[in-house]
Amino acid sequence: MLGYFGHMWELYTVWVMVPLILATRLQGTALSWGAFAVIGAGAVGCALGGWVAQRRGSARVAGMQLAASGLCCLAAPWMMNAGDALFATWLLVWGITVAGDSPQFSTLTARNAPPQAVGSVLTLTNSIGFAISIVSILLFVSLSETVALGALLPWLAMGPALGLWALWPLVREELRAAAP
Repeated sequence: MLGYFGHMWELYTVWVMVPLILATRLQGTALSWGAFAVIGAGAVGCALGGWVAQRRGSARVAGMQLAASGLCCLAAPWMMNAGDALFATWLLVWGITVAGDSPQFSTLTARNAPPQAVGSVLTLTNSIGFAISIVSILLFVSLSETVALGALLPWLAMGPALGLWALWPLVREELRAAAP
């Protein structure tokens, strides 16, 4: 569940911040389409992640995507000033990976919950996750009024860092199970 909570610190805040990030370069319809592309790219991460998880395991896929999205947070100071192609690639990779781990966390939570309490555990986990998202959104939107995005966005990596730390025992377990 802590892995999911780290994911939720980042996910919805990134989605809220995408138009602000894009507004540094785009406006009007181009801004709207750009935000749609970045946020919609998460569907690719979810589908591809599900396909890979069937072969490699949900914890490993969630870990890879969480690590990639965390690196995207940390890259913000450089990417905000990068050329247009690199900037767009960064945002699309972030869009894919920030959402792509979500179904894996649901799967992991359901698999590790007591069978008689799966629904309750998922409900409680989602409720706490969305409460964390609300705090993160309010904090980052407020800070974006006075702090440059390049300096602010790396702080989103706190969520993926916590998530990776919490996820490591499950990743290790999957790696042991896959060893010959």
